[in-house]
Amino acid sequence: MLQKAKKKYTVETLKPLNVQYDHEHWLTQQDVDMANNYVELIERTRSEKTPQVGDRLIYVDRYGRYYGNALIEKREETSGLISICEEPYIPFVWEEYDGIGLSVSGGAFHHIDPRQLTFVRWTEGAFKNWGNCGACANGAVAFTARVPLWSYSEPDPLYGNFTTETWRQYYLTKDTSPDARNLYQGFDKAFRTEEEFQQFLKDYEGTVFKGNWENQIVLWCFRHENRFLPQNEWDKIDAPAVERRLNFHPEQVKLVKDMDSHITYCYRIKPENDNL
Repeated sequence: MLQKAKKKYTVETLKPLNVQYDHEHWLTQQDVDMANNYVELIERTRSEKTPQVGDRLIYVDRYGRYYGNALIEKREETSGLISICEEPYIPFVWEEYDGIGLSVSGGAFHHIDPRQLTFVRWTEGAFKNWGNCGACANGAVAFTARVPLWSYSEPDPLYGNFTTETWRQYYLTKDTSPDARNLYQGFDKAFRTEEEFQQFLKDYEGTVFKGNWENQIVLWCFRHENRFLPQNEWDKIDAPAVERRLNFHPEQVKLVKDMDSHITYCYRIKPENDNL
């Protein structure tokens, strides 16, 4: 059991988390006492062995989508399952007989067996409650408490170990009709020809999976990061100069891959009149 915090906040240390609230309603000692009482309650009821309402969660679904700050929002009394929110807003908190209850906005929500969770480490979780002005616009006071961070990955992943934590994922449709503008088309990625697509797979270590219908594919690949350098610094990069189309125009670049972080760095020549 974690040692409970004692008077974590003062008026001055709580203000940075509540700039808008302080501007409109004036942060008071009453607000600080409320926050400190909740911090003590939350931290006193945490455990590295049993997931609790308010704990944070690294959640990965079957499609490889990674959520690093999911939230345990409640426990179902009948089934024993816990309800989690993938991408929550800061939840409202109140005291319950065995700890805390939460009102959570965001989504999506899932039910999972808490016995499948693995403790990762302790982290800071954000909470809020109405301040001295009561329920009104911008009237909530936010604070953080130390809570466990758990991890859970849905079984039978469709794409092996690929997740959006460090990889890019694209859903593409292949269109071979004569009037098609692009051979491969996605929401935010397109390739005009097969040669262009294959070059991208090579540049970004792409792996292709079958999609949800006949002409769809799922592409996992390295992330892209631009690095602009003056000509003399660009010349020193130990990589061959290659031509790639960027912003619809051919450009000489140098590509360097970080195999551990799954990033392809695209070194580009900084324009002489660019003072940024």
